[in-house]
Amino acid sequence: MPLDPNAVPALLRALDHEDAYVRITAAEALGKIGNPVAIRRLFETYEDDRADVRRRVMKALARIGVEPRANAAAKVVPGLEQGLCDPEPAVQWAAEAALRRLNVSSSRAALARWADPKQSDANEQPDAEEA
Repeated sequence: MPLDPNAVPALLRALDHEDAYVRITAAEALGKIGNPVAIRRLFETYEDDRADVRRRVMKALARIGVEPRANAAAKVVPGLEQGLCDPEPAVQWAAEAALRRLNVSSSRAALARWADPKQSDANEQPDAEEA
């Protein structure tokens, strides 16, 4: 049964529910609906204490990012890139898989920065000659 896009406002509110399973279900439903309106709130929900909620947020962002009608691939990359540094391996894996699935230039760049942290460190540190 398809999800009703009119449910988005209630699902966005459910991301703040005290029950983690309600938050998980809301994130999953928002991903299935694929409305880019949810991206900002999903970014905020990434701060959840529960790794299972954060992992579902990564999956929801990925679903929104690949939804052709949403045209939101580049918009979800910052949240997915944040997931690459999560302390929980399951969240990292979900973020990595999502970025690979998106396969847009910004997701490939995020994966390159993650795979080679020296690359981003080199861009931030002054050369020895400048110091």
